[in-house]
Amino acid sequence: MVTKINVDKDIRLAETIPAKFYKDENLFDISKKKIFLRSWHWIGDDTLLKEKNTIIPYNILPEFLDEPILVSCSEDDKLSCFSNVCTHRGNILVYEPGKSKKLICMYHGRRFNNRGEFEYMPEFDQTKNFPRPCDHLHRFPLLRWGKLIFAGLNPSFDFQSVIDTMNKRVGFLPIEQFMPDKSLSKDF
Repeated sequence: MVTKINVDKDIRLAETIPAKFYKDENLFDISKKKIFLRSWHWIGDDTLLKEKNTIIPYNILPEFLDEPILVSCSEDDKLSCFSNVCTHRGNILVYEPGKSKKLICMYHGRRFNNRGEFEYMPEFDQTKNFPRPCDHLHRFPLLRWGKLIFAGLNPSFDFQSVIDTMNKRVGFLPIEQFMPDKSLSKDF
């Protein structure tokens, strides 16, 4: 049974979300699918991707979405975001950040370039209709706002329009100079 929660679009009429929203497993699954899978996620800043051929594995919302992705800076200085799961047998490709022009699956040796494009598979050179587009790693959209990098798994809205609105409101701030202050961070 689907539990409905009504949130009035007029903030002046909105009420506190009922407690069942935080406890109902069905609502939890619905919010995962309708909110988090369709949103953009901050995955870091570009300081980790300054060097060419850098590849960084991320897990978007561990123990919730658990979506393993890779963010890379290719030889031509292009940032890419794609699945960190081999298209052959679903093996994780990269466990630690590093530098590489190639990604090689440890399961059967399927090889991709650092933009997620399929390149080679041992003993498949006689296979017909191979490779196909589905043999490339799945690409996810990636956007930058200054130094900040955001990835979308299946975004339902144009994040650039959100960035444009934020720039209109706070574009006067020297965001490029902002630095995190770890003393102000807390994990709960």
